[in-house]
Amino acid sequence: MFALLFYIKAIDMSESAAFLPKILIGLIIFLSIGTMIEGYHREKKHIVLKKRIDERSDEDEVQEEPAKLNIPRIIVFVIMIATYIFLLKPVGYFIMTPIFALSAHSFLKATKIKNILLIAVGFTVFVYVLFVAFLKIPIPMGILQ
Repeated sequence: MFALLFYIKAIDMSESAAFLPKILIGLIIFLSIGTMIEGYHREKKHIVLKKRIDERSDEDEVQEEPAKLNIPRIIVFVIMIATYIFLLKPVGYFIMTPIFALSAHSFLKATKIKNILLIAVGFTVFVYVLFVAFLKIPIPMGILQ
């Protein structure tokens, strides 16, 4: 939903300024669809496993409960994303993106700190080389301007 809202906002931008947001929005939509498909298959697998456990209910096996949503954690992450978007223009992409990547990966406990640093710095350098140096597409520079 948010990706579609951002896409609508990107339509009002000039063609050169809207290029990067449209690519990122497309990527977000693609990954969101992939996440939904993965969740569907995971739930389907969970139902099959639950049926198997129910069939063997005479044995003393513990049934797994599906993971519950951690609403406060979701709210904090949404606030992190909103803060990133809000500060992107005044602070600048090349400062905010590594900070957001580091904080998001750390908050989600997605991987080791070494990997988080490599991802944050590597992605930022990749975007700089591709969009600023090669394609000459303007990126919000913020205080670096």
